[in-house]
Amino acid sequence: MSEAGRTRGRAFEGIMLLAGDDAVEAAHELNAVALQVDWQANGKIEGTLEEWRERNRAVFRAINAFHESARVDLGVDGSVSGEKHPERDLLLPSARSEEGSQAS
Repeated sequence: MSEAGRTRGRAFEGIMLLAGDDAVEAAHELNAVALQVDWQANGKIEGTLEEWRERNRAVFRAINAFHESARVDLGVDGSVSGEKHPERDLLLPSARSEEGSQAS
């Protein structure tokens, strides 16, 4: 996880140097919600399984918002959301029971 954090930090710095205001702000939001996932994974903040899943959904939404802003910034036509691209949820495994078996 430490290496992933460093990689994300380097990518973020590139965005700060090269992107326009809207893409930079979307990157800031993405970074903030991604850190929440990292903190729960590392035990720095508490959370239930449902809170974990909602944090991951927030990252998913922030990634989509960043993609939209970056595409506009780069002058790319089209969109990654909307009528042709309906909102999708994360693909998450079901919760495991206390004994380690899969719950339904």
